[in-house]
Amino acid sequence: MWFKVDDTLHSHPKARRAGLTAVGLWAMSGSYCMSYKTDGFIPEWFVHGWPDGLTLARRLVDVGLWSDAVQDGEKGWSFHDWGDYQPSSDEIEKERALSRERQRKRRARLRGEDPDAA
Repeated sequence: MWFKVDDTLHSHPKARRAGLTAVGLWAMSGSYCMSYKTDGFIPEWFVHGWPDGLTLARRLVDVGLWSDAVQDGEKGWSFHDWGDYQPSSDEIEKERALSRERQRKRRARLRGEDPDAA
């Protein structure tokens, strides 16, 4: 799955005010969130692993790209409007299940079998 970045990010006022380094943390965190299907939640430990991570996270909050958040008792941040731009973990799983089924049927047809028998 991919973390989607709008092609106008380069000129968006929030990104410009955050600065290049903070937007780098924003992008890496988006990749993490998609990889682990966190629905836009970034745990505090992840941010601590980057140079000046807490300062950059605060900058992302200050410009409105992130919000302070707690998930399952864990402190962290969440992306602003994640669900408007990124698929949810449920949507990702549904799409993967549909893809597996399409692939199963394709392989059955290639073997000369009835893909709907099973």
